[in-house]
Amino acid sequence: MIGYVVSFLLGLGMGGVYSMLRRRRAAAMERPAAVAAELSAAVPTAIELPAAVEESVTAFGEEVAALEFDANGPDATPAVLKEYRAALAAYDRASAARTEPDAMAALRDGRAAMIRLDARRHGRPVPIDALPPAAGPGRPRPLTNTGERYVPTGYGEGRTEVLIDRPEPGRPALVDVDVTGESTFDVAPVTRTEDRTDTGYDLVSIFRDENGYHGRHYLPADFTHLRVTTTGGDDHRWSIRLAPLSAATLLASEHHGQGDEVLRYDGGPAVLTVQFQYDGSWEVGYVCQCLRSGSDCDCPPPTWPENTPGDDWDLVVFGTGDGRRTLRLPRPGFLIVEGRGSWYLTTQPVDISPPSPPRRGRHH
Repeated sequence: MIGYVVSFLLGLGMGGVYSMLRRRRAAAMERPAAVAAELSAAVPTAIELPAAVEESVTAFGEEVAALEFDANGPDATPAVLKEYRAALAAYDRASAARTEPDAMAALRDGRAAMIRLDARRHGRPVPIDALPPAAGPGRPRPLTNTGERYVPTGYGEGRTEVLIDRPEPGRPALVDVDVTGESTFDVAPVTRTEDRTDTGYDLVSIFRDENGYHGRHYLPADFTHLRVTTTGGDDHRWSIRLAPLSAATLLASEHHGQGDEVLRYDGGPAVLTVQFQYDGSWEVGYVCQCLRSGSDCDCPPPTWPENTPGDDWDLVVFGTGDGRRTLRLPRPGFLIVEGRGSWYLTTQPVDISPPSPPRRGRHH
């Protein structure tokens, strides 16, 4: 029976599936009670969900319906078809959900299926679920978000691992983190795929800060999950918002700031002067427009004039306490500022002449 239903859905096509599901949901909400009761076996009638959740369900349905995928095409492998069917089934569950938790669970399952589907179709590593948590204290708490895409939120003590839904699949992203209330709060990026499991350095690590936290971070392309660990009771909330790199703030020639930040640099060769005021450790690094940093970047460096401050290959400066450093910016790219103190960045362009044209031979 299940195979028949799946075959029917695939044969119907996404546009037909989406229209059918929306008609079913509208019928359950608009028909008289007597008629709706006859349909209760197929469609729940007591649907009272917050408007934001309803909008998220509709947006997910449109996302699935707009998917350019041919179930009979050459890339429709068994693994791809499995994810495709999971996305369809998740929308059906979300559309028929009686409660907000049920709708949220279906949306999470559906978006996870869409992420895996896109990864399989484009040859990227496929993320997998985390292992079930061990029994004992520190139980995970359910997420409390409204279903808005790219914005997981939560509260309370425990550990939660969030699948990363990137605005630009396969590319780095920006991560905005907000925490309210006193808590110990950590966010670590994790790569958890069919072939590899690794944990990166913490993006955020806060110990009992009563003022909360706000900061923006650079998330490389190879991480698949964010592991959120919190302690300190239920009186604090956290949210993580993912955005494309294009949303980074443009670096001004004189730029004041506070705390962790990612800035976009659109100029040519320049010297950046970094001034930091902070009791702890801080760091400012440059990532080339090719999205590689340090020795990984093979873009040709400019020919810097003699006595230019900074170094050709060391594209990061750091310190502890108040400090002043200089950093060469060879071309457009991104600056990653790490440190919860106040900072002041100034940019001085460097006049580098273009290479001379080759000399032509003299003709007689």
